[in-house]
Amino acid sequence: MAIYNLRDASVVYNSVDISNRVRSVKITMNADDLDATAMGATSHAHVPGLRDDTVELELFQDHAVGSVDATFAALLGNSAGATLVIKPTSAAVGATNPSFTVTAIVLDYSAIDGEVGELSMTSVSLVPAPGSSIVRAVA
Repeated sequence: MAIYNLRDASVVYNSVDISNRVRSVKITMNADDLDATAMGATSHAHVPGLRDDTVELELFQDHAVGSVDATFAALLGNSAGATLVIKPTSAAVGATNPSFTVTAIVLDYSAIDGEVGELSMTSVSLVPAPGSSIVRAVA
């Protein structure tokens, strides 16, 4: 799977498969940039610091039991978080379909967001729970 059309991503949060409600998904894996430059250096020295991963989801809102609203509203601000697993496709995890797993906290959730005549959408921002970071796996 070198180049692919992202149309079958799998998103499961707290054991609830919300894939059929996801419009967009963005995983950002990053580490703080620590400047370790000392006197006499001719260029900056960079050292990776603490991880600062984030996941952004845009979803079609659904207030049914066991769907979008029930899943995210129940965990908003819960510092223990819940397991989030994202894959590029719904196929089994493998070399061309890695999983990205993290114990994630909901920091920002828009329960209702829209205008007259538009589809009801919502956005969710998730970050790793304390001591957790996004783990990429191929098996």
